[in-house]
Amino acid sequence: MKAAIVYKLSSEKIAIEVREFLNSNNVEAEMFRYPSSVLERYDMIITVGGDGTVLRSIHHLRTPPPVFSINTGRIGILTHATPENYRESLIRALKGETEVEEIMRVSGKSRSAELFALNEIAILSASPARLIEFEVNVDGVLLDSMRADGAIISTSTGSTAYALSAGGAIVDPELDAISFTPVSPFRTGSKSWVLSPERVIEIKIRGDRDAVAVADGITSLRLSPGSSMFFRRSDHPARFYKFESRIVKIIEKIRNLK
Repeated sequence: MKAAIVYKLSSEKIAIEVREFLNSNNVEAEMFRYPSSVLERYDMIITVGGDGTVLRSIHHLRTPPPVFSINTGRIGILTHATPENYRESLIRALKGETEVEEIMRVSGKSRSAELFALNEIAILSASPARLIEFEVNVDGVLLDSMRADGAIISTSTGSTAYALSAGGAIVDPELDAISFTPVSPFRTGSKSWVLSPERVIEIKIRGDRDAVAVADGITSLRLSPGSSMFFRRSDHPARFYKFESRIVKIIEKIRNLK
């Protein structure tokens, strides 16, 4: 078995410790400060950092290997263990005793490119502090037209990230869904929608201002007036060693948001 260790800079010492632990268990391991598509060649990815490290690790991978994450960040919704207790859980994963689950990602496709996101794809104004105009269609039917700072298309996993701060609904992580959440709409009363992952959501840019699509805060794509981006369930889910209970972590996170 070959393992790739992706770490944030402040966690390098722990990443080295993890590599030595893997080597002592006859697992070949390499360390990566900056992840790339080469990670698809490995049997598993071990991240050492927070949720951001997890997102960076799989962002450019169409078929990511299963992820085991050691939390050195603050919240760690997507993480499995801590530097103090990872060994037992990691050994179970190495022995194939831990189930691997698929977690939905969202795809956003324009005429020129396609973005993937585990959390969300945000459509924002390309001009800071300026509203953009857009219309939202679901399966070809007009849902709303609005002026706003932008909109967020999120997965259930991403419902507790950017979408939550914009007033979106918290979605059970065991439920596959796509949510649409407007960001600071000019017209009060515009609501967040939670939709079946089989729906196709189109956001069409109106007016005379460019927008930018940002996937998981990592990759961006410029959208000109008149252009559209279509969102649907990605054909390429992320894969994780099964979490004991993500809903418990989410409840704890919400309780601590003060």
